[in-house]
Amino acid sequence: MKKQLLALTLLTGFSNGAAADMLGTYFGADVWQSGVDGTITYKNESAVTSYEDTYNYRMYVKFEHPIPLIPNAAVSFSNVDVEGSSAGENINLKTIDFTLYYEFLDNDIVSLDAGLTWRQLDGSFESGSTDVSFSGPLPMGYAYAEVGLPMFPLKAFAMVNAIGITGDVYGDAEIGLAFKLNPGYVLDWSIRAGYRIQQLDFKVDDVKADATIDGVFVGFEGHF
Repeated sequence: MKKQLLALTLLTGFSNGAAADMLGTYFGADVWQSGVDGTITYKNESAVTSYEDTYNYRMYVKFEHPIPLIPNAAVSFSNVDVEGSSAGENINLKTIDFTLYYEFLDNDIVSLDAGLTWRQLDGSFESGSTDVSFSGPLPMGYAYAEVGLPMFPLKAFAMVNAIGITGDVYGDAEIGLAFKLNPGYVLDWSIRAGYRIQQLDFKVDDVKADATIDGVFVGFEGHF
């Protein structure tokens, strides 16, 4: 009985430390100037190896609460549409992320979240006479961190979603700065800017990717 009470006490303490201090909702959108380096092939026949930089976007919303044991949740939608340097070459990647995570640190200096992301990948690949679509689910590890100073509106942040299974790798990471425009209000706004990179090394539905998509982004975030 004492062991059961001890285990329950430890579990409750852990869950309280991993829960948000209060209810909160975050929402935002980023514009990402994406450049691609690498190759995309279909059945080892055709490849797009030269790309034009394009502007793409991401939208997200996060829900946090103080209830122990129940994870916080986030949903994110991202679109990457890249044109090849030749006519008729195009790569499109759409992803929807469903993330469940816990807050392991949450104070005025450091915040640290970790959890799991279920990413649904839907893409299309055009090169010459080749025009194919591909899709698949990707379970990924998730981590997010913020570092700042109390009463100071500027903070640094970093986020990683990544998976590596049987030689396939899909990594999505970003790092940047956020400046809070109106701290202390019920609805506060921040401007975000940074650098984002995706590492694609996988094969889905006869489409093989060995490429890096990266570039700077700028966006906004609201919180209430």
